[in-house]
Amino acid sequence: MKFTSETGRSRGLSAGMETAGAGAVEGRFGRMFDLPSGAPLPLDCLRAIAQAMVKDDLGAPITESEPVDENPAITAGYTYFGQFIDHDITFDPTPLNAATTDKTARLDFRSPALDLDSVYGRGPADQPYLYDYPFLRVGQPLDSGSAPHGTRHDMFRVPGTAQGPLERPNIPLLGDKRNDENKIISQMHGVIITLHNRIASAPDIIRANGGDPCDPDSVFDTAARLTRHHYQWVVVYDYLDRICEQGTVAEYLDPDSNALRLPNYLKPDQAFAYMPVEFAVAAFRFGHSMIRPSYALNRFTGTDASTKRIPLFSRQPSAQNLNGFPGTVPDTWGIDWGYFLDGLAPVVPQPTVDEPNPPKFQVPQPSYRIDALLAQPLADLPEFRKAADMWVHHLAYRNLVRGQGLPSGEDVSKFLMNGTVTLAEDVIWAAGSTRLGSVPMPGDTPAEQAAAQNDMDQTTRARVAVWDAWAKGNGVLKGNTPLWYYILREAEYYGVTRCQQDPGIAFGGQHLGPVGSKIVAETLIGLLAMDRGSFINQETPFKPCPEIMGGDTLTLTRLVAFATTPP
Repeated sequence: MKFTSETGRSRGLSAGMETAGAGAVEGRFGRMFDLPSGAPLPLDCLRAIAQAMVKDDLGAPITESEPVDENPAITAGYTYFGQFIDHDITFDPTPLNAATTDKTARLDFRSPALDLDSVYGRGPADQPYLYDYPFLRVGQPLDSGSAPHGTRHDMFRVPGTAQGPLERPNIPLLGDKRNDENKIISQMHGVIITLHNRIASAPDIIRANGGDPCDPDSVFDTAARLTRHHYQWVVVYDYLDRICEQGTVAEYLDPDSNALRLPNYLKPDQAFAYMPVEFAVAAFRFGHSMIRPSYALNRFTGTDASTKRIPLFSRQPSAQNLNGFPGTVPDTWGIDWGYFLDGLAPVVPQPTVDEPNPPKFQVPQPSYRIDALLAQPLADLPEFRKAADMWVHHLAYRNLVRGQGLPSGEDVSKFLMNGTVTLAEDVIWAAGSTRLGSVPMPGDTPAEQAAAQNDMDQTTRARVAVWDAWAKGNGVLKGNTPLWYYILREAEYYGVTRCQQDPGIAFGGQHLGPVGSKIVAETLIGLLAMDRGSFINQETPFKPCPEIMGGDTLTLTRLVAFATTPP
């Protein structure tokens, strides 16, 4: 395997060019690009941008499509797989009021490697309470509506009451507390636990991959290695392929030879992996725009037309939303993964004598578009509601504050695109995609088309107001667009190539644009390149297990299907 720099210099993988190892608890943040920081923006400016980025939308019932908001190219499961990836590789607990300090001097409290340390922690010798060795520990059973591919168990939680010795009962035992932030990410975490346990329960797979099914240590080591490698493969060849522009993965990793080209991630004399701040603080936060305001979990939960789907976050009692921190998943809230991923068999209403025409569910649920808009619940994050300043629990504002000190979107675009800025000034603070004007607004009726046009007009007015107040003339935003906003607007404008029959293609956002695609793909592939234990660094080229692929290509769907199928 060789790294190839932009000048053609080749470097072999030396003994030091690896992460600190699976289960390492920290790494370092660093700069991916040698670019000046953007000019600092007043907090009032950041609040204005944040306000323009939130759409007042609580979602529709599962029986209705939402062509303006929904992304037909990516299902909702990838939103939370992306969040899981993020929690696996990066964590900066710096308080918001210290977010403008030197980011590159901070520790990354996750190992900068796709090593599943959020699941395995520091291993069974150090954190045995995570294990039922050689298996990972699971919690209470869950009912997913009798789904063939549904969540079987909650994460294992420490019991107790608020009046007892534990002030916060039902705290899960896991490697990263953020994987209990909501009841979807907790079940995505559970899928990886189930995958490990499913592999560990398959002696033929253990034996075929060099393990001894009669030796618990060998079973654990083999199952953990296969779980990591299949997860990493899905990150590269399924997740990245879906959320980036077509051809981006091959730009950095040759799928046939595993040859790498990492002109920006790889630094001279680099000994260890690092976490680029341009990725962690801006580019990879694109997933926040994919979040729906509400979800259906299975045929019994979130599918009642009168109550709509279950809100992601709300101020309602916990049994009426998907809030976490901590929160035992109700017994009947197991996810039917056919509601979140394509290619599975969701359980939906079937005709009966009493109801010959049952409601038609729109499943799997699509993610929302990758655009410069966030769903309304993200303006009121439950974890931070005790703060006196309302802006502290506004996710868009938090992201913009943390992005202070990064290079501007324009400067990063010029660097990556050979001196070209992908978005012109009159596009950055407008709305819609490159297809706007070439297709009609979505909707079968004049009223629906008028509503779609109104959505576009409202977004445009909000962004133009930001431009007029802060960028027009020589305002502080002129040529100084926050990188996170720039990447989202670029995805909205250029992200139209995946699904040409999209009725809402004028709104874009089917995938990242060129700048966002390059940062995200090169970073994740760079982390794998620097990890000696990753699938691309094996002496014998890694190939996914036929039993897991099930005669198909390996995707997140196949991973979940195998994990949730009883042995």
